[in-house]
Amino acid sequence: MKKILCGIVAAALFGASIAGMGACGAPKTGEAQLAFAGNLQTLYGEAGYPQAVLVAKSSVIESDPSAVAALESYMAGSAAYLASAQPSQIVSLLDGCYEDPDMARSFNAKNLTAEVIANCSVRYQPAAAGKGEILDYVSRVRAMDSAFLTAIPDDSFFWSGTASAAGSEETYTVYAPDGAPALSLANAIANGGNFSYHIVAAAPQQLSALVNGDRKADFCILPLNLAVNLLGSGENYKLLGTVTHGNMFLLSTRTDKPTIKSADDLGLLVGMKIGVVQLPNIPGLTLRLVLEREEVPYKIITETDDVFDDRKVNLIAVDAAAVTLAGDYDYFLCPEPAASAKVKASAQA
Repeated sequence: MKKILCGIVAAALFGASIAGMGACGAPKTGEAQLAFAGNLQTLYGEAGYPQAVLVAKSSVIESDPSAVAALESYMAGSAAYLASAQPSQIVSLLDGCYEDPDMARSFNAKNLTAEVIANCSVRYQPAAAGKGEILDYVSRVRAMDSAFLTAIPDDSFFWSGTASAAGSEETYTVYAPDGAPALSLANAIANGGNFSYHIVAAAPQQLSALVNGDRKADFCILPLNLAVNLLGSGENYKLLGTVTHGNMFLLSTRTDKPTIKSADDLGLLVGMKIGVVQLPNIPGLTLRLVLEREEVPYKIITETDDVFDDRKVNLIAVDAAAVTLAGDYDYFLCPEPAASAKVKASAQA
């Protein structure tokens, strides 16, 4: 309740009223400019949230545990590698792994910087260490939207064995969607090993096809929701670990907008309009989890219910292309590397 009152007071200080805002959020008094104004990962918790996970075929785990050990060792070194490698070197490594050489890519020599890499929260956490966090996250999301995560994964889904590090002569396929999950493969690609690496589009249908049917992916990085919904029984694939922990950032659209430094500041978003990239998916659901945990009221604006509510945080689904100053928003929730690119372009305009 305290955060709600703080938000209402803040809205009053900004002169927020239906008459002054219409359906547009707080009045425009500062200079128009996109700027970083909050980190969803730290708002959720110090270590972020489980965003993408690595799974392996159960048959591979049983027949060749040395391959599992090798790939896990590469993944365990991913954060250190990304912190020390030159961005141009990382781009070059990834470029050679795109299954479709003509597909648009998230990272290139212009947009991949050390800051963007850090913002992608690549850090490998083995299933044995991350199981509790994943189960807690899944349970909380299901309580809010059971259609998004259809079941609690079985215990057998989480691999907790000890793999042998003996050499393997078999070559295994490793798939990852473009974006932060692909970035997590850079160290593995640099090491090579008996693996063929493939980066594909992040479309859910394409990713689902990799682990269904003929199951051509021996190892695959998937968004947590897809992994749980498709593979949570643990029969065909098991979860080896979490590879990314969120890459979503709040961007303010004007210089007078407050920065949301901690969960205690979330009440300042009351009476604001936030464009959320991937509102129906993990990013949007995570933002909603944080707001609900902190008892900050929100409303999802839709085509059928587009009435702005100045006593709530107003969320509306947008795609990354709509993250511009041309829109009528107070903030955006946007992923890296798009977030940094948008902020840079705004500063140079």
